[in-house]
Amino acid sequence: MVIETALPSAAAHAVLHALWQGALIALVAALAFARIAPGRAALRCAVGMVCLVAMGIAPVATFALYQRGSVVAGAGTATGATPLVLRGSDWIIVALPVAWLLGASWRLVRQLGGWRVVIALGRRPAPAPPARWQRRLDVLRRAVGIRHPVALRPARASSPFTAHTLRPVIWVPAALWSRLPAAQQDALLAHELAHVRRRDWLWNGVQRALEAALWFHPAAWWLGRRIRDEREHACDDIAVAIVRDPIALAEALAAVAREPAGPAIALAARGGAVVDRVARVLGAPRPARRSPRGLVLGLALSLCASLALAARIELPPDVLINVRAEASSAGALAPGGFRELTVDAFATQRRYRSTMDDRGQVRELYEENGEPRPIDPAVRAWLAELTPSVGWR
Repeated sequence: MVIETALPSAAAHAVLHALWQGALIALVAALAFARIAPGRAALRCAVGMVCLVAMGIAPVATFALYQRGSVVAGAGTATGATPLVLRGSDWIIVALPVAWLLGASWRLVRQLGGWRVVIALGRRPAPAPPARWQRRLDVLRRAVGIRHPVALRPARASSPFTAHTLRPVIWVPAALWSRLPAAQQDALLAHELAHVRRRDWLWNGVQRALEAALWFHPAAWWLGRRIRDEREHACDDIAVAIVRDPIALAEALAAVAREPAGPAIALAARGGAVVDRVARVLGAPRPARRSPRGLVLGLALSLCASLALAARIELPPDVLINVRAEASSAGALAPGGFRELTVDAFATQRRYRSTMDDRGQVRELYEENGEPRPIDPAVRAWLAELTPSVGWR
């Protein structure tokens, strides 16, 4: 019989180590942003996405490293054996994964709200846009370098937005659209077509999923905002290169910002800091930020690193991170049989093995961190605490 508790402990370790791993990756991202010129928004966005993906991969790799299997049945296992019961000091092994799962589920449910709006708009019958709108979109689509068709639909929205990757659709607010001059319409359409060319709908979905998984980390919040800002800047750059009229784009962004805000929709034209975007498009100095975000980020990263270190040091030294129990049978020890118990804790690894030869004599071995130790009363008490929970008699 083999019983292990690796699954919950591996998940707990993944959450704990993600704190310092995310802080370190965010520091790399901040250094990269400082070295890359603000005018290279596409590169900055790509670097940010790579770092966010790395934040998501790191805990998965940690989980795989600590995961050593779940409940495995071996030769001679009796059915109905009692599984191992965690002790009171091991609450964190279960509490951390449960807290992470609840938080990630809550974030995913919230983020699905914007996608539900898009799905509802796609199913709702809507009048066809004027033919001249679609013809102008096709001209701009070819100028941006998109070969496949892109649909244009009017919608009750506060700003234009793009959805879908294989069959992209650009929704435009009919009321606002009829008031905008043709040059501003072209600038906004070029911006949305830039999202289509860059496949931002797909990448935004990946980003949202990663942000839900990393909901507990302030560094992921900061990096997600930076990626969204740089994504909009990259599309603004493409739009200006196509229409060659930065003033028209700036005026269109200002007009969109004046509209009442509607439901949160991914890849909407009002995304990012509109004031910063207008200043960037016009080449004007950026407005000074009132909040010291660099200082706040530094404090958040330091706090995360401190929490990870404190969690590593202050946990009780006997908290179990993996328990493995093997026996030749689920019943009492018989001639030719064996029992072996291996326990990994934060401080030590303990291994106990007992065998019975053909004459009924029992031999026992006890090790700590690979070194033989005498079996004293404290060891006997430790065995007495654990062996009933694995079904030994």
